[in-house]
Amino acid sequence: MRIRQANSDDFASTMGLYHEASDVMTRTPHDCCWRRDGHPTPESIRKLIADGGMLVIEDEGALVGAVGTDHDLGHDYEGVTWLADVPDQLVCVVHLLVIRMDRRGEGLSRALLRACLAKAREQGMRTARLDATANNAPAIALYRSEGFAQVGADALDVNPDGDSLIPFVVMERLL
Repeated sequence: MRIRQANSDDFASTMGLYHEASDVMTRTPHDCCWRRDGHPTPESIRKLIADGGMLVIEDEGALVGAVGTDHDLGHDYEGVTWLADVPDQLVCVVHLLVIRMDRRGEGLSRALLRACLAKAREQGMRTARLDATANNAPAIALYRSEGFAQVGADALDVNPDGDSLIPFVVMERLL
């Protein structure tokens, strides 16, 4: 098992992880609103890889997980009262943590998240922030167990299947 920074050769396999997760999780109790034709987009994954913000975990040469980081949580959370008042360039925003469906329950999400946070600390980041759909109890439990605190909740217009708003929780951890 090895965690490393993704490179352009990893693009197809990384997109495959997100497609698999979206196909399996759509309309389930833990649906995270990822859709094959919507989110994440190929452009967003290519950008994370090109900018050095995508970590992958591989086992015997096959990618089994990925997570992205950057400094942009987006305009949706401008009103959140964060634990740390720091400039964006000192914030690690964690995005799109995914594990291959047949490898869930092995601690790979935790390993990727810890590697992501270690990299952020090495780069001088002061805090890590993320969001998760409120119905994604396994992800929220992982984040809490790794020291993230809920700092907000919101309903966002990201529902790929209709007009209703999707409840999200917003979390932060000081580094």
